[in-house]
Amino acid sequence: MESAYPGIQVLLANNLMTAYNQAEAVQPTFAFVEDGFTKLPEFEMMMAMFSALDTRWVSVMDSHSAAPARKSNPLLDRGSGIFELSKSDHPVQFVQYFDMMVKAPRRGEATSRASSNGGASAATNTTDKIILIGSSTGGVEALRSLLVGFPANCPPTVIVQHTGKNFGAGLVALLNRICAASVVGAEDSIQLKPGTVHIAAGQSQHLGLTPRKPHRTRLKDGPAISGHTPSVDALFSSAVPFAKNVVATILTGMGQDGAKGLLELRKAGATTFAQDEQSSVVYGMPRVAWQNGAAQKQVSLARMAGTLLQACKA
Repeated sequence: MESAYPGIQVLLANNLMTAYNQAEAVQPTFAFVEDGFTKLPEFEMMMAMFSALDTRWVSVMDSHSAAPARKSNPLLDRGSGIFELSKSDHPVQFVQYFDMMVKAPRRGEATSRASSNGGASAATNTTDKIILIGSSTGGVEALRSLLVGFPANCPPTVIVQHTGKNFGAGLVALLNRICAASVVGAEDSIQLKPGTVHIAAGQSQHLGLTPRKPHRTRLKDGPAISGHTPSVDALFSSAVPFAKNVVATILTGMGQDGAKGLLELRKAGATTFAQDEQSSVVYGMPRVAWQNGAAQKQVSLARMAGTLLQACKA
């Protein structure tokens, strides 16, 4: 293949972490992915990186496999546009797919972080509101979609995303490269300020907020809450003392983490939302939040950024 495409560099990786790091470093045009990798929950991060880099990719399925990835990973049923090839296919078919995908028109260059918010970053943030977000399966892409709509001076934002322990830093770096606001990994005792998004993902401690102004992040050891560490419920519950200054939402995800904490916030005066079923990869966490009365309104992912920002002005 290298001789047929002069200048093409071929890289191999035997695990997702290596593949992710390579993709981030060299920004590949095309990738073959063994079907087994696509069944892992952490492949969500790989998909988000491919999407951000406009990397075409093909799932290579074992010819003896009885359960292709598309049947076991809900992320792959959301219009990913991948092809599933069998390892027994003739090499010519691989080359044909490679040729077709590499020569396909490329997406336009990504807009700069400063301009992605339509000039809103020039305004001064005067709100006292804080945005809290919880997400799980499908949340990586949901956060990409949502945070791109935030201006550089967005209200202080704090997020808990369920992900593998080795992918938290990668998620922060990925979101920071495409967002106008500054995206940072959650650390202890950091003061919340406009224009900064704090993300707890893959960490061994729960993330919460201190009750008194100026509000600060707080990392705390403890058992899993709602089956997770860090837990969305832990974050939401910590903000109940100042709930009237909170705008919170639950995005796509399995289970019910966050629904209890969101209900506590709503009862204490917070403005609360949940992602709607149609735009959720997995309508689990948002469904529970809607059914238990925690969310005041269901909102599509496409409208979520604007909804949260507008609520902060109320």
